[in-house]
This record gives sequence, C-alpha cells and structure tokens, in this order.
Amino acid sequence: MTIVPIDDSPLELTQFPGLEVREALNAETGTGALTAGTFVLHPSSELPLHRHKVEEGFYVIEGDGTLMIGDERHVVKAGDFVLAPAWTLHGFCTNAGETLHVAYVYPAINPWTEML
Repeated sequence: MTIVPIDDSPLELTQFPGLEVREALNAETGTGALTAGTFVLHPSSELPLHRHKVEEGFYVIEGDGTLMIGDERHVVKAGDFVLAPAWTLHGFCTNAGETLHVAYVYPAINPWTEML
C-alpha cells in the first residue's frame, strides 16, 4: 500500500495562472495502472481546453465552476462526477468568487496531452 502524505506532495503552481495541481499517485510513487491527483482552480481562472488519448475521470470535491467539454458548457459543483472520454476536448473555468477543488484520475500510461 502507498500513502502519499500531503506534505510530501503539496499543491504546485502551474503555467496557467490561478491553477494549482497536486499529482499524488503516478509511476514515481509506485502505481502501475493509474495516475491520480487534485487541482484547485482559483476565482476567474481557467484550465484551458485540452485532450488526452485516454479517458479521464473527475470528482468535484468543493466549490463550483464550469466544465467545458467539446463545445458544451456545464455548471459543476461539489459532489459531481465527470467523465471526459478519450480524445474529447475538456477544461474547467471559474468566475469571480468561485473556487473549484477537483480530484482526477486516468490510466497510468502517458496520456498524451494536447493543449489547445
């Protein structure tokens, strides 16, 4: 069993303003079949549209925001689960006053991410 304490894998700033990511489970921590982590999207921020060659699952831990999937937009809130099918464009955004805390999981293989 692997436990990754929060102090060993804190949220880290990304190239996208307002987005912090904590990837806790991956090949470096000994997983063989999945990658998992969390991200926080601060007010008026965006995780831009992107896609992977594998499906990706999300669970909204806290807050609310907007899911962009394909050319659709959906409001998401704490307790919602989301599936982004393989090759499907997806991303998240928040408005002023909204913060979104999300868990994600996808197969451990290189997901081939293409940012658009």
